[in-house]
Amino acid sequence: MKRRPRFAKRAAQFLTLVSTLFFKNDLLTYAAAGSYGFLCSLVPVIMLIAGILIRFFKTTPDSLINVLNQTSIMQAFDLQNVLRSILSVKKAGIFEIIITVFILLMARRFFNYLTRGFRQIFRDAVPQRPLLAGIITFSSEVLLVLGVALLVFVLNVFQTFINVTGLVTYAPWFLKKSGELFLNVIPVASMFLIITMFYHFVPGSKPKFSYCAFFSALCTFSFWIFDIFFHVFLNMGRYNVVYGVLSNLIVLLLEVYVFFILLLFFAECIFVRQFYEILSFEQLYLLPPENSRTPLDAFTRVLFKEPESVLDAVEINLQKGQNVYESDTKSGCIYYVASGQISYFENNHIEYYSAGTFFGEIDCLTKRKRKSAAVAETDAKLFSISYETFRELLDFSSDSNKKMVETMNAFYNRTNTSAE
Repeated sequence: MKRRPRFAKRAAQFLTLVSTLFFKNDLLTYAAAGSYGFLCSLVPVIMLIAGILIRFFKTTPDSLINVLNQTSIMQAFDLQNVLRSILSVKKAGIFEIIITVFILLMARRFFNYLTRGFRQIFRDAVPQRPLLAGIITFSSEVLLVLGVALLVFVLNVFQTFINVTGLVTYAPWFLKKSGELFLNVIPVASMFLIITMFYHFVPGSKPKFSYCAFFSALCTFSFWIFDIFFHVFLNMGRYNVVYGVLSNLIVLLLEVYVFFILLLFFAECIFVRQFYEILSFEQLYLLPPENSRTPLDAFTRVLFKEPESVLDAVEINLQKGQNVYESDTKSGCIYYVASGQISYFENNHIEYYSAGTFFGEIDCLTKRKRKSAAVAETDAKLFSISYETFRELLDFSSDSNKKMVETMNAFYNRTNTSAE
């Protein structure tokens, strides 16, 4: 019976951290940039691949155009003019080379939109790489986008070719079902593998592979479910009447946008899972004041102010009138009030700390002897947090650093006022 509320509370904290950080990092904007980058890079790359394949097989583009026009990705574009323009070039000149390089650069920009979102999630600084490492990274990104484009192109052409030629009607039942399963599983499996690799190698913190695989599976499954329901309830005939050929582009953009939202949301889940303890500590240190009236602040206080544990913190239970520490004692930790009330005396100044507040930070950071005394005004439960853990929080969280600076400024202003 005791484990259920603990699990439910931890799950609620996890989802709250993920949702809060998702909107704080403005990941909807990165998802929108990624979906736009997809249309500006992946689709031109697929068209370029189509033109190259037509040249390679030395055939007219009509058959391939008819096949590609059946696919959801290409229905919004004038493929006939695009491919015929590519084929009209007899030899590659400077302009054609520039166009090809531009398409590849756009493909790289598509990848860059996502890496920026991941850096925002995982709080990674942009590393200064030497020229050779930068060239290798650039080449890997371009090859990845080219590989994804080629996979999308081949699967769409293969599936449409089978449907158009009617080969399915002549195949045995077991081959027909096996082929359908293969065509359905390969895109999903490819998506899962690519997302897993992306989750594992792009963040600088290198999360565990098991985390990456688990949340990649959730991302893939969520998008698969969305795609099924989306096409069940979508009436393309109605939108084609209103928007014409642009309806396919709008639908494609919406699907890609949802995919990138899911991709970044589950990346945020990985970050929270990887740094759950320090993020909980951060949330605790930045807990809204008790007099805050907003529903979100009230919900956050209820959810986080009574932690079961704080990293390597030591729980201290005090009775009324018992000292937390005395003046001139060694300082090597800060204190969090989980319940009860603590009175704090320094230089004829007294403050009261209730549940959800910290004290002793300045003495801890400066490692000076305590110039104050702290006493339990009521029965109280405290958490003692070491200097090393507190330093880790300040190095990890810029918001915590900002609060600490404000605390120090307020302390020294009060000290100077008392001295005058």
